[in-house]
Amino acid sequence: MDVKSERPSFLIYKSFYGSIKHLTDENLGKLFRAMFEYHNDRVLKLEPEIQMALNFIKNQFELDQRKWEKKVAAQMANGKKGGRPKSSGAIDSVEEKPNQTHGYFKNPTKPKKAEKEKEKGKEKEKEKVNIDIKMATPRKLAKNEINNIENKENLIEVWENKFSDTWKEDSKISQMYKNKLFEFED
Repeated sequence: MDVKSERPSFLIYKSFYGSIKHLTDENLGKLFRAMFEYHNDRVLKLEPEIQMALNFIKNQFELDQRKWEKKVAAQMANGKKGGRPKSSGAIDSVEEKPNQTHGYFKNPTKPKKAEKEKEKGKEKEKEKVNIDIKMATPRKLAKNEINNIENKENLIEVWENKFSDTWKEDSKISQMYKNKLFEFED
């Protein structure tokens, strides 16, 4: 297969202007015609001035042609391998889920969580740890206070007057209080 004859176009670069800017309008027309003749494999007898300008431009045309032929050869080789499989437009099997990826076997079947969601989860854990750390000292104080009380009336009085609402809302401190109350009821 003759790849060169099938190429439908050629490129004219801005950089060509430097070698042709001194030509007259008539000679520019002749050069333009010579470029088309060159690409259609026809040879014209040209004036030396036009031939020199065309020689500058021909080098780039040849580089472009080799690049294009290489690309066509690669596409032909890929086409011989069978090309991309045709898509049916619908999911073929019942087992496939719409969010599954296809192609490379190491692709994940489920999308990853967004970074923001991960950060939110980490912030919540960090917030919980901070609350636990902040409550560690009050819990120790509350534990000592509750364990040192010897009767139910004193326990209720300390709970009502000494403990702040924040301490009372803490699940561990309130559980200690309930356990101590339960001990006095027995």
